[in-house]
Amino acid sequence: MPVRNRHATARGKSATGGRLRLGRGLVQMVEETDVLIAMTDREGHLLAWNRALAELTGRTEAEGLGRKLGDWLTPFGIRDLADIMERVAAEVEPLRCEVRLPGASGEIAAASFSVIPVRGTGGEPEAVLAAGHDLTALRALQSQVLHAEKLATVGQVAAGVAHEINNPLTSIQMCVEAVLRKATLAAAGRLPNAFEPTDVGRLEKIREGAERIEKFSRDLTTYARPSGREVEQVSLNEVVDHALSFCEPVLFETKAELVRELEPELPSAWLVRDHIMQVVTNLVRNAAQALREAGGHVTVRTFRGGRSSIGLAVSDDGEGIRPEDQPRVFEPFFSTKPAGRGTGLGLTVVRNIVLAHGGQITFQSKLGSGTTFVVSLPIGATPAGASNQEKQ
Repeated sequence: MPVRNRHATARGKSATGGRLRLGRGLVQMVEETDVLIAMTDREGHLLAWNRALAELTGRTEAEGLGRKLGDWLTPFGIRDLADIMERVAAEVEPLRCEVRLPGASGEIAAASFSVIPVRGTGGEPEAVLAAGHDLTALRALQSQVLHAEKLATVGQVAAGVAHEINNPLTSIQMCVEAVLRKATLAAAGRLPNAFEPTDVGRLEKIREGAERIEKFSRDLTTYARPSGREVEQVSLNEVVDHALSFCEPVLFETKAELVRELEPELPSAWLVRDHIMQVVTNLVRNAAQALREAGGHVTVRTFRGGRSSIGLAVSDDGEGIRPEDQPRVFEPFFSTKPAGRGTGLGLTVVRNIVLAHGGQITFQSKLGSGTTFVVSLPIGATPAGASNQEKQ
């Protein structure tokens, strides 16, 4: 054999051996890495489920190998990853997403994945690969921060709570005293023992006052509890109305006149209700606290942002944000409010919630004229890390 051919043959054997060693190395890396890795064929049958995924979920590769991933995960109540991989197999386009997984401890785990089609030698897709990392601890921490911010808000409006409850209580006490006085005189025979229209009116005022206190207490309790993560089809206008009922104390405290401009034909969207309520509450509270001492206007507007999105805008006619502070508006713990009036996390929380819903938040501010924050939310997106059982 000519020397040139022998050298070519040797190089070919070396390259083949190198590819085999690389293949063995990749197989070993998939098994040993802390990256979450799963692979299915185009029909959704499980080809790989590595050690990291087995430790996170408590489900081993041997249990699901060869089975359809969706069928395997469905009994555990969460098949998000299977749905995403099936979508990539059908559309042959990569996706980045956050999904829920059944956790080894019985709780729901959260993970971020990049999912890609795997192409064969002819360029045709023959499998789907998902690689990701565990977000469970991060999401738990974010929920704690969100809850802490909500509790801080409750503390800030404590004075307003007293006003909100004292007004109907005063009305109740006056009406009760009038009815009781008449009942006492009737029992002593000094007045006819009969109800008059004025008595009915007083009793109605008592009922209205009690209902107002009950509603406010219910709103306050709902707002202060830890947030759920269930995505559901929600009317943004209803969420705004609910949030604004809770904002009444801070609006009263700051002498703010509320202007509502809610789009009546607004379509519903897939949202986490408690989280969007937090967005509205934080933005309205910030707008009210940005007003001058004499008060001003806070305008809350909803609108249709095209075929696939809806929007929320919250405006004030206060002092505005200084140009040098504007780049830091969404930074954690940055605040221009006096000490004790904020944690510096309100707008950070708002931004994170909006981004998790696949939305955007922007603002415009002019010193001396006020500020407007605009939130855009997709109608059909599932928020990252949220439960999408209802959407399924």
